[in-house]
Amino acid sequence: MCWSGLQPKCEVAGMRISTSKSKAMVLDRKRVACPLWVGGEVLPQVEEFKYLGVLFTSEGKMEREIDRRIGAASMQLCGQCTGPSW
Repeated sequence: MCWSGLQPKCEVAGMRISTSKSKAMVLDRKRVACPLWVGGEVLPQVEEFKYLGVLFTSEGKMEREIDRRIGAASMQLCGQCTGPSW
């Protein structure tokens, strides 16, 4: 199954899709191939991507994002602990 209706709808709204900067992701619990055609090209399909600092996965799970945030917070806390001790 493939889908190619995105580009015409965007053009009607005055938008243009940059195929060099765009990727496709299918949200499903199992891996699904769903080619998305834009301007005669198939967009690469990814399993995860980061948008506005949040990690999205194709399975819709948040465990990796939560682990990433905990790790970032731990690094900040550990960095504060290395200062002078009184």
